Amino acid sequence: MNNWQTPLALLVVAVTVALFAWNTWKKRRKPGSGCGGDCGCPSTDFKARLKK
Repeated sequence: MNNWQTPLALLVVAVTVALFAWNTWKKRRKPGSGCGGDCGCPSTDFKARLKK
């Protein structure tokens, strides 16, 4: 294979998409996240930082 950059670029893109999906899935399933996602309600950590 003369062009090694195309498979490497596809691998990098695939890994990036997989990591993004994994992080999104973990955030969505985090217990105690309040409303269950990014609905606009501030988290308890954010509220605690505001009180300082």
